[in-house]
Amino acid sequence: MEWVEELPDELQASLESLLDDVEHQENIYLNAQNASVGQIWVAMSHMMNRVQKLEQLVSAQRKALNETEVDVDEHLDQRLEESLKRY
Repeated sequence: MEWVEELPDELQASLESLLDDVEHQENIYLNAQNASVGQIWVAMSHMMNRVQKLEQLVSAQRKALNETEVDVDEHLDQRLEESLKRY
């Protein structure tokens, strides 16, 4: 895949990691009517799984911060506003 070599290193590493994960289900998506499309759906499922894990982590962190009586949303809003003022 020559085009992959043109990606920045960080994206190459991310893609290779995803492809390694997807490869474990090769026997499943090869049975699909269109194996390439099946492979993409398996990759999307892996990405969704990663997103869900991140959402759970963020939710747990937000809960822990809220228990310290810190208004997380207020701090996020202030930081966003400050950041936007700089630009």
